[in-house]
Amino acid sequence: MSDSQCSGSRPRSDPVSQENLKDYMRKELIGQTWEFPPKRLSQLLSAKTPKLTTTTQTANDLNHRANDPPITLENYHIAIDTIENYDCYIDTLADAVAEAQKNFTERRPSQLLWPTHDDERRHYPGLVDFLNTGLNSCKAGLGDEVQQAIYKDLKFYVWDKPMQDGVDGAHPLEPDFARVFGEEKPNSLFWSAPSKGKGTKIPVEVKGSWSELIAQAATYARALFSANPLRQFALVIGYNHKEHAMRFLVFHRGGLTASKPLELNSEQGQKDLILLLSSILTWKSLADAGFPSWCNETQVYLPTIYPHPVNIHNDLHHSSCVRGRGAHVYYIHIPHPADPTGVAKAVGAPPDEYVAPLSHTQRMRQSRRMQEQVERLQGGTPASNAVPQQGGATSVSGIRQGNETGSVPDSQALISGLAGVSLRQDPSGIKTYDNTPASIMISRDLASTESPLSAIRSPNPTSVNRLKPGDYAVLKLSWIAGRGLDHKPVEPELLENCGGMFGVPRHYYSFLAHHQDDCPTTNHLFLPSETDQTARWNLFGAKVSSEKIPEVRSLLGHVISHAGHSLVSAPDFRSLLLALVHAHLGYYNMCQKGYQHRDISIGNVLMVDEPIESAHFHIDTPGDASDRDVRVNILSLCKDLNISNQCTGFVIDGDMAVNWKTYFEESHTGGKSGTYQFMSNALLRAQARQRNYWHSPIDDYYSFYYVAQWACIWSPLNEPQDPDDLDALRTDIAGTSRADATLEVTGKRMTSEMYGALLEEAQPFLQDWYIGLTRLEDKWVNNRDNTSALGFRSRADHGLQTFLRVAHKYLVVPQS
Repeated sequence: MSDSQCSGSRPRSDPVSQENLKDYMRKELIGQTWEFPPKRLSQLLSAKTPKLTTTTQTANDLNHRANDPPITLENYHIAIDTIENYDCYIDTLADAVAEAQKNFTERRPSQLLWPTHDDERRHYPGLVDFLNTGLNSCKAGLGDEVQQAIYKDLKFYVWDKPMQDGVDGAHPLEPDFARVFGEEKPNSLFWSAPSKGKGTKIPVEVKGSWSELIAQAATYARALFSANPLRQFALVIGYNHKEHAMRFLVFHRGGLTASKPLELNSEQGQKDLILLLSSILTWKSLADAGFPSWCNETQVYLPTIYPHPVNIHNDLHHSSCVRGRGAHVYYIHIPHPADPTGVAKAVGAPPDEYVAPLSHTQRMRQSRRMQEQVERLQGGTPASNAVPQQGGATSVSGIRQGNETGSVPDSQALISGLAGVSLRQDPSGIKTYDNTPASIMISRDLASTESPLSAIRSPNPTSVNRLKPGDYAVLKLSWIAGRGLDHKPVEPELLENCGGMFGVPRHYYSFLAHHQDDCPTTNHLFLPSETDQTARWNLFGAKVSSEKIPEVRSLLGHVISHAGHSLVSAPDFRSLLLALVHAHLGYYNMCQKGYQHRDISIGNVLMVDEPIESAHFHIDTPGDASDRDVRVNILSLCKDLNISNQCTGFVIDGDMAVNWKTYFEESHTGGKSGTYQFMSNALLRAQARQRNYWHSPIDDYYSFYYVAQWACIWSPLNEPQDPDDLDALRTDIAGTSRADATLEVTGKRMTSEMYGALLEEAQPFLQDWYIGLTRLEDKWVNNRDNTSALGFRSRADHGLQTFLRVAHKYLVVPQS
């Protein structure tokens, strides 16, 4: 479900409520919740290393391991591993754990627990004592082993008051109590701790219902992921006071994997608790705890493109979610040789012309009043308080393995940082490291004890363009789900084959992230096999048949040449239209290579102020091509438009892309993908009615139209004398009334006094383009069965010709 489908009817000034956020988390997790026995979960949590070939292994084991293909970008999406292939450190501590269990059970800890009572707060003090007693027993039993543990000083405290920092526009959360470092209870507690602040490590939730408890615990996991989006998992402890049962809750990008309930009144439940607590005390490095050892708050180590740590100059985009892609985008700067490992300093860093036009910042601030009216609708927050969403609107995937949502459950909350999508980190409301969660949220009291960054292993990337000192680049990381065992991930090859073409940023390289050598950053260990339904914990009553396959996700990274700024911040209509032309050619270039983007959105179509040199645009036009005349006409139009190798508009991203060579042969009947606010009406209808539908280039060209319409409506250049009509239009287009907004744009005369100067100028172009698209759609309505690469390429040809003819009318001055 798209966030946009939850919009309200009138402005509100309050942040997203906890009840709304919990409801959103239920929808995000539904169908992807699992439970394992405590023994297995202890192994999954334990520090571990891949098993090496030894003489103790059987011949079958050796043959199996020897014949396994190496993990590469081409096969990472396959269920690549099981816990049986790892040596788990907790298994070597059996005697020490038994001693800790004996010590704990002999203390009769169940006496610390409050008898059944409906007031959950009555249970807090006794449960804290229970858990801290368990921790002390673990430390006594494990002895010297604990001295090397990074969490050796953990302690539980009751904390039934708000955290110091909220997350992405929601109310600050109030965990019942939390596990932090130190012997004294802190005065304040953070999800992302500032310097010398205390950061929570393992929050705890107490409820009398598992469904309510999990929904609340998921909001804590969301905060932990927001604090560190590259972490593999987030651990929360839940206690059902009516059942006197506890679960360890491991949230990961594919959902939730929990322990089976530990009955704390029983000896076995108490022993299982000690086993799980002991597993956490085996963590001797950040990598053991699932944190990236190759990236921290200020630097990332990508040795394939540069031999020293690379500075993180800005944090461009962050998508808040538990289950989903959780995309994170960094703007990185290659340091100069004089200081190869130095930390980037914002004051000394040169301005980047491709991040945002400084000349527009003041105008963005002037439009803040109009933006905030919409941003405050049900659950929204002003952009000055919210984390920016580069794509702005939530991605929606029809793939059965992916809930691709990624932010607060209201469309207006998504507009924070979208209406003024300039990606520069400045006081106009975009995220900085000083007043919002840092990009890597390991609290500094832990991170300061860590050794320097270690290298990230990347399995032999097929194409690498090295960076040089002083260069800037964009690093995008996201947790990508496979689409089935017969599906090959498309984005790496799309970027490699299309990078540097006109309208597509240059591609440096892609990689599968590894936290340790031979330990890929995935969630696969926390999932059952595809056929193991015994591990399913159908907590929220999902239809199991529709969510059958566990959601395997891997952390995939791409380094591209430059960032850009939103079309919303175009300095004038002509610049906006020219950027749209160039981006269309970039999309068409992908189609020429056999790829279809399928997620054209305001965050995936960017522009720059100063043109960037790209490859010249050309079309492969074989003599027998069925659409040869169309392609010749496209080239003629490009000549009239003076298309050279200087490009100002780009299409980025490729998470949802498909390769036509394999798309029509895969085991599906057509997927629905995209970002809700920019999907074609045909796609939205198919999604709402759960119908199969082939997402074709016609749908992507409609998405381009809705991107342009969005940019024109949200442009800060619109400064009407009476803003009421424009504000209402913005509310419609950002919510569930896009059809009304489009009808108004295409059918009603708009004046600068009522709607603003840019929208008045752009309206005739939008009207002509929309008419051309509807005629084109009518032409193809009887060809819906033509599901082939040839048929889709023909649609790409005709769609581009339709757009260029309209753009030509408004860009080329007629000769007198």
